Amino acid sequence: PKDADRDGPALVGDPDMGFSQLRQFGPTLIHHSRLKIRSDIATSNFMMIDTPGMIDSPGNTEMDRGYDFTNVVKWLGQRADVVLLFFDPDKPGTTGETLRVMTHALGGMDHKLLIVLNKADQFQRIHD
Repeated sequence: PKDADRDGPALVGDPDMGFSQLRQFGPTLIHHSRLKIRSDIATSNFMMIDTPGMIDSPGNTEMDRGYDFTNVVKWLGQRADVVLLFFDPDKPGTTGETLRVMTHALGGMDHKLLIVLNKADQFQRIHD
Protein backbone atom coordinates (compact mmCIF):
# COMPACT_ATOMS: atom_id res chain seq x y z
CA PRO A 1 0.00 0.00 0.00
CA LYS A 2 1.02 3.57 -0.57
CA ASP A 3 1.49 6.10 2.21
CA ALA A 4 -1.87 7.64 3.10
CA ASP A 5 -3.40 9.83 5.78
CA ARG A 6 -7.12 9.55 6.54
CA ASP A 7 -9.42 11.24 8.99
CA GLY A 8 -11.39 9.58 11.79
CA PRO A 9 -14.65 9.14 9.86
CA ALA A 10 -12.73 7.29 7.13
CA LEU A 11 -11.08 5.09 9.79
CA VAL A 12 -14.35 4.01 11.44
CA GLY A 13 -16.12 3.82 8.09
CA ASP A 14 -13.72 1.23 6.66
CA PRO A 15 -15.06 -2.20 7.70
CA ASP A 16 -11.68 -3.83 6.95
CA MET A 17 -9.95 -1.75 9.64
CA GLY A 18 -12.14 -3.02 12.51
CA PHE A 19 -12.71 0.31 14.24
CA SER A 20 -16.41 0.89 13.49
CA GLN A 21 -17.34 0.18 17.13
CA LEU A 22 -15.45 3.33 18.14
CA ARG A 23 -18.59 5.21 17.06
CA GLN A 24 -20.10 4.31 20.46
CA PHE A 25 -17.72 6.83 22.08
CA GLY A 26 -19.10 9.73 20.10
CA PRO A 27 -18.14 12.15 17.35
CA THR A 28 -15.48 14.02 19.36
CA LEU A 29 -13.27 10.93 19.49
CA ILE A 30 -13.90 10.14 15.83
CA HIS A 31 -13.02 13.65 14.67
CA HIS A 32 -9.82 13.65 16.77
CA SER A 33 -8.68 10.29 15.34
CA ARG A 34 -6.34 9.95 12.38
CA LEU A 35 -5.13 7.00 10.33
CA LYS A 36 -1.66 6.98 8.84
CA ILE A 37 -0.67 4.17 6.49
CA ARG A 38 3.04 3.81 5.82
CA SER A 39 4.47 1.65 3.06
CA ASP A 40 7.89 1.18 4.68
CA ILE A 41 6.55 -1.13 7.44
CA ALA A 42 7.91 -4.63 6.76
CA THR A 43 4.62 -6.42 7.47
CA SER A 44 1.00 -5.69 6.69
CA ASN A 45 -0.11 -7.29 9.98
CA PHE A 46 1.21 -4.49 12.18
CA MET A 47 -0.79 -1.61 13.60
CA MET A 48 0.25 0.96 16.19
CA ILE A 49 -2.24 3.19 17.97
CA ASP A 50 -1.08 6.34 19.72
CA THR A 51 -3.60 7.83 22.15
CA PRO A 52 -3.43 11.32 23.64
CA GLY A 53 -1.41 11.62 26.83
CA MET A 54 -3.18 11.20 30.13
CA ILE A 55 -4.34 14.27 32.01
CA ASP A 56 -3.29 14.31 35.64
CA SER A 57 -5.16 17.31 36.88
CA PRO A 58 -8.15 17.77 39.14
CA GLY A 59 -11.59 17.67 37.61
CA ASN A 60 -13.56 15.48 35.30
CA THR A 61 -11.16 14.80 32.44
CA GLU A 62 -13.70 12.80 30.44
CA MET A 63 -15.79 15.93 30.07
CA ASP A 64 -12.70 17.95 29.11
CA ARG A 65 -11.93 15.51 26.30
CA GLY A 66 -15.50 15.12 25.12
CA TYR A 67 -15.36 11.31 25.28
CA ASP A 68 -14.72 8.58 27.83
CA PHE A 69 -10.94 8.20 27.54
CA THR A 70 -10.72 5.37 30.10
CA ASN A 71 -13.21 3.20 28.24
CA VAL A 72 -11.63 4.01 24.87
CA VAL A 73 -8.27 2.78 26.24
CA LYS A 74 -10.00 -0.33 27.59
CA TRP A 75 -11.67 -1.00 24.23
CA LEU A 76 -8.37 -0.64 22.38
CA GLY A 77 -6.44 -2.64 25.00
CA GLN A 78 -8.84 -5.57 24.76
CA ARG A 79 -8.10 -5.85 21.05
CA ALA A 80 -4.34 -5.30 21.23
CA ASP A 81 -1.66 -7.97 21.36
CA VAL A 82 0.67 -5.64 23.29
CA VAL A 83 -0.03 -2.42 25.20
CA LEU A 84 2.87 -0.03 25.72
CA LEU A 85 2.27 2.54 28.46
CA PHE A 86 4.85 5.30 28.21
CA PHE A 87 5.34 6.84 31.62
CA ASP A 88 7.43 9.96 32.21
CA PRO A 89 9.10 9.48 35.62
CA ASP A 90 10.19 13.13 35.60
CA LYS A 91 6.56 14.22 36.09
CA PRO A 92 5.64 14.62 39.77
CA GLY A 93 3.07 12.15 41.04
CA THR A 94 0.77 9.68 39.39
CA THR A 95 -2.82 10.64 39.96
CA GLY A 96 -6.17 11.06 38.35
CA GLU A 97 -6.46 9.71 34.88
CA THR A 98 -3.24 7.66 35.01
CA LEU A 99 -4.44 5.62 37.99
CA ARG A 100 -7.91 5.26 36.50
CA VAL A 101 -6.49 3.96 33.23
CA MET A 102 -4.09 1.56 34.95
CA THR A 103 -6.70 0.13 37.33
CA HIS A 104 -9.92 0.26 35.32
CA ALA A 105 -8.96 0.30 31.65
CA LEU A 106 -5.88 -1.91 31.75
CA GLY A 107 -6.73 -3.99 34.82
CA GLY A 108 -6.41 -7.71 34.03
CA MET A 109 -4.26 -7.02 30.99
CA ASP A 110 -0.92 -7.31 32.78
CA HIS A 111 0.04 -10.23 30.52
CA LYS A 112 0.30 -7.82 27.59
CA LEU A 113 1.07 -4.53 29.36
CA LEU A 114 4.60 -3.15 29.17
CA ILE A 115 5.38 0.04 31.07
CA VAL A 116 8.11 2.08 29.44
CA LEU A 117 9.91 4.59 31.64
CA ASN A 118 10.32 7.32 29.08
CA LYS A 119 13.40 9.57 29.53
CA ALA A 120 14.66 7.43 32.45
CA ASP A 121 18.15 7.52 30.98
CA GLN A 122 18.30 11.26 31.71
CA PHE A 123 18.42 10.74 35.48
CA GLN A 124 21.79 10.97 37.20
CA ARG A 125 20.84 9.05 40.37
CA ILE A 126 18.12 6.59 41.28
CA HIS A 127 16.62 9.21 43.65
CA ASP A 128 16.12 11.79 40.87
